[in-house]
Amino acid sequence: MLFALGAFGQASFQAQIRGVVKDASGAVVPDAKVTITNVATNISVSVTTDEKGDYTFNGLHPATYSVTAEAQGFQTNEKKDVVLAPSQQTTIDFTLIPAGVASSVTVTEAAPLLDTGNSTLGSTVQGNYTRDIPLYGRSYFGLVFLSGGVTETSGSGISDSYPAGTNFVSNGQRNATAEVRLDGAPTSAPEQGEGDTSNVYYQPSVETIQEFKVLNNGFSAEFGNNGGTVINIVMKSGGNQFHGSGWWFGQRSALDANDFFSHAAGIPITDHTHNQYGGLVSGPIQKNKMFFMVDVERATDVTPNHINATVPTDLQRKGDFSQTYTYDLNGKPVSQQVFNPFAISNGNRMPFAGNVIPSSMLSPIAINLMKFYPEPNLPGDPVSGTNNFRRNISNTSAVYQYDIKLDFQWNERHHTSGRYSMSHNTSQSPLVLGNGGDGWSYLTDARNAVVEHDWTISPRLLLSSRLGLDRVNGPNKLRSPDPTTFGFPSILEQNGFVGMPGITLGTPWTGLFNSAGFTRFAHTLYTYSSSFSWVKGSHSMKFGGEQRVFFNNFWQPYFPNGDFSFAQNVTAQQPFSADTTQGNSIASLLLGYGDSGGIAIQPAVADVSKETGFYFQDDWRVTSKLTVNLGLRYEWSTPYTERFNQVQFSDFYGDSGITVPGIPGPLKGITRFATSGRRNLPVDRNNFAPRLGIAYALDSKTVIRTGAGVYYGMSVGTNFQYAGPAFAADSPIRFTLDSFQTQYATLENPFPAGLPQPQRQKYGKLAQWGSWDYNDQGTETARNAEIYQWNFGIQRLLPKNLVVGIDYSANRSTHLPWSGYSATRNRNFISSAIRRQYTSDELGALVNNPFQPLFSGPSAIFNEPQSIYNNAQIPLINLLRPYPQFDGAFTGRPLLVATSWYNSMQLRFERRAGFLTFQGNYTFSKATDDSSAGANAFIGNLNNGNPQELDHLKAEHGIGANDATHRLAFAAVLEIPIGRGRWLGRSMNRIADAAIGGWSLSSSVTFQTGQPLFLTLVNSRIADGNQRPNILCSHPGTGISFHHAAATGDSLFKLSCFGDPGDQQRGNAPRYLSYLRLDGIHNVDLSMRKSFVPHEGTKLEVRVESFNATNTTRFGNPDVAYGSPTFGQVFTLGPGFAPKRTQIVARFEF
Repeated sequence: MLFALGAFGQASFQAQIRGVVKDASGAVVPDAKVTITNVATNISVSVTTDEKGDYTFNGLHPATYSVTAEAQGFQTNEKKDVVLAPSQQTTIDFTLIPAGVASSVTVTEAAPLLDTGNSTLGSTVQGNYTRDIPLYGRSYFGLVFLSGGVTETSGSGISDSYPAGTNFVSNGQRNATAEVRLDGAPTSAPEQGEGDTSNVYYQPSVETIQEFKVLNNGFSAEFGNNGGTVINIVMKSGGNQFHGSGWWFGQRSALDANDFFSHAAGIPITDHTHNQYGGLVSGPIQKNKMFFMVDVERATDVTPNHINATVPTDLQRKGDFSQTYTYDLNGKPVSQQVFNPFAISNGNRMPFAGNVIPSSMLSPIAINLMKFYPEPNLPGDPVSGTNNFRRNISNTSAVYQYDIKLDFQWNERHHTSGRYSMSHNTSQSPLVLGNGGDGWSYLTDARNAVVEHDWTISPRLLLSSRLGLDRVNGPNKLRSPDPTTFGFPSILEQNGFVGMPGITLGTPWTGLFNSAGFTRFAHTLYTYSSSFSWVKGSHSMKFGGEQRVFFNNFWQPYFPNGDFSFAQNVTAQQPFSADTTQGNSIASLLLGYGDSGGIAIQPAVADVSKETGFYFQDDWRVTSKLTVNLGLRYEWSTPYTERFNQVQFSDFYGDSGITVPGIPGPLKGITRFATSGRRNLPVDRNNFAPRLGIAYALDSKTVIRTGAGVYYGMSVGTNFQYAGPAFAADSPIRFTLDSFQTQYATLENPFPAGLPQPQRQKYGKLAQWGSWDYNDQGTETARNAEIYQWNFGIQRLLPKNLVVGIDYSANRSTHLPWSGYSATRNRNFISSAIRRQYTSDELGALVNNPFQPLFSGPSAIFNEPQSIYNNAQIPLINLLRPYPQFDGAFTGRPLLVATSWYNSMQLRFERRAGFLTFQGNYTFSKATDDSSAGANAFIGNLNNGNPQELDHLKAEHGIGANDATHRLAFAAVLEIPIGRGRWLGRSMNRIADAAIGGWSLSSSVTFQTGQPLFLTLVNSRIADGNQRPNILCSHPGTGISFHHAAATGDSLFKLSCFGDPGDQQRGNAPRYLSYLRLDGIHNVDLSMRKSFVPHEGTKLEVRVESFNATNTTRFGNPDVAYGSPTFGQVFTLGPGFAPKRTQIVARFEF
């Protein structure tokens, strides 16, 4: 048995054909010659069968082949049109007939539908599907959802572009953890600044895709360092014949439907246009030897942006709240009284006379800010006036991209393939200041390249080596007015550019400007891999290794021009009251009296990290029916180092050597800086990942599979977006130093003690004392998440080329990073046992400061005038925390203790041949976890599942944010069997065929139950945690639909079924509620296509495509903040949702 030539090798997405050659009596035929030929390139290779009649072709590029078998004294047997998908293992047996009158037998072999060689679950989408089914935005990532167990990220939507491409959930794993490979090389790089998630910037045109495969349970040891899912994409290559295509896809707002809320408000459809056009050419440079493929595409978009907001009325802008009303907790209308925070009598603020703030007390800056709010254009809620503004604006974007791919067959032993791809993406948003946006301009240049060389060392041994490059540059720009022209001090421009600070307001108000809307980055991912494939007897073995080196240059100043937060409690009678009928965030803003804020002076960082892995895989064909897949992978992640050593490590057990009166023992908790011996987190070197798969063919039409494996997730230490806090200056704005008894900072002077500069290493291990310490690294090992997957299923080939499979797919994950940027990184939280002994007022009360001598006076060792530790008194809560030397959080790397469970039944079905083809799946599943996201939780609803008490994390286990009980997704293409060359009218003349022939229909359908909702409190009163309400009923929902709630203003929730848990008490509501869910998905996309044949070998297509053809609205989150006057009401559309869109298509191919 000989090995296939390197002409076919593309290792990481290689396919395999195995089989046995027998004669008519069933006896094996040794020394038979089996030849496989790539139809496009006409490159052939032959092997001979062994003494058992077996043959194997490994390392096959996904393509269309013909396979022939011949032996002396027998007729030649040829099987044509054998289509192989990425990573497919299939069996093609031959029966040779003794030589007679006929010299050969030719059989047309459809694409093998049963993969008899492994236990991997997933799906394969062939090139015609990527081209023919309606894909919104022409993004191939829409095809991922045809795989079993794949859902969108909760509250994010399939069209959400962040993180690009990988923002989906597969088989219960975390979102944005899949690995994407393009022509064998990884193109999914770590998300900049987040560590344990991935992102894809370069996405080729669907016209260039030959095969698309998703592997999401039970894949081989060749793959690792991901969340348990691999997407393999193979781009087209040239062949001996010239082929090409040209296309235009267009959308116009005149063909759009209006969205639900705009239609109800009488707001016309916003301008929307989409143009996507390009061309592709492939063919030979030198026949049978060198081939090329080139494509270019450009897409321009003007897309609606729906703004739903609550803006102040003319009276409220002047400080007049006499006509401002709200609802109490029983749903009754009451006046919303505003109190004077500067007039306190017996511990209570005095109400403003007539509920009007005197004009002399209004902040000039706040009056200027009011001018940025648009006038209300809707009546809003009849009592509270909330949601009184709606506008549709247009965002613009343009993408230009191209690919160049070359294949060169040097000789029978050497084959080289190379590809270079580039995209240039620009996008802009108008300067609309009343919706939390500030106007932005994004520019992203992405380049992706791969070079692979295959060397057939011997007939049984193949060496395949690959170099990959993924480089992305984002020199983005922020568009914002000059803050000094509105009265803000120039100190807010310390980061070196001009921009307005963020203005954040409490429920239900809409803030101004985007406080974190500036990012510049450039990342480069280098990958090198090499593998040996060796065939010995019935064993097909592969062993090799891979290393990835990730360079990340990143600058994202957090609050680049500062952030001011205004809450209603500042103008309530008591600043820590739970009474939501008192105080108003707009009133607090008008007084210039906020509750929090900050600014950060942030340097850019330059990180580099590595991922290394080695593996061995043996696909052992035990018998003609039984194949066993055995694999072992060993990998490790080397956490990032920073080029300028701007990193530090939180040592939570390190001894400071300092004793403070009244606090027992020397204080623990210090900072360690980078040295030659400590530049990164300790490496986890225990990542051994065994894999086992079994595939047994009961007969030629039935395969039973089972598999299990260990996988390791992405490291949290691949990179981070910020330098260590000592190298930055993250300064809080302290509007009060005495729990709102008096005001300290103002809008005009947010830093009365001056804006501090970075400490760097001047305080050594005592860095950040007297301030918070938001650090990313600790001294613990950066352990990778452990993912245990297993599956069992059966697949059957039915008549009419219908394949049906049913699988049990499950996984258990441990050591997952806990969600929340700072919540569960923080080790300086007050214990729940101590916290419950105090009220919020008591925790905020000022007590004597034992640290003052360290900050002021003759023995001071710190010179940080902005720190409250210079004062004689500090809040009591600071002294009750385990690290009292820090004024707030003391953080390190994320806690790696979260767990998850996933169990599912997946029914998959597929038909690839005939006038009707389809593929899809139905999934019935349940996903539970402690935490539904990793470090990057700022996506959809994931950031709303933070724990209530940081010392009771196991109490957070429950239904996961991404749980979707039922999901059905399928795509179909119907070639109407009428016309020239079809079932009816096969010989129809061209004129008649132009009229009634060549029609096709295609569709993509998705139905899914909604994912769980979450609940919050308007006034959370649980220190260092995230308080949730109490649920008092077993069925707290009203039972009405989202559509009914949106149309009538009725609440989805029974108000009487919820309650406030009390000051510093934990609510009984879980993180996510299985019995209260988001609006589900009910989407149908349709396409009608008419094909013309102007000349032989050419085709012209005209299509009409309709996305969301039934115009079924999908609504977004209701108001989930208990205590809000609109609790349970629905005002928004689902993220990424669009009403019905119609697309016109013209496409030509030859």
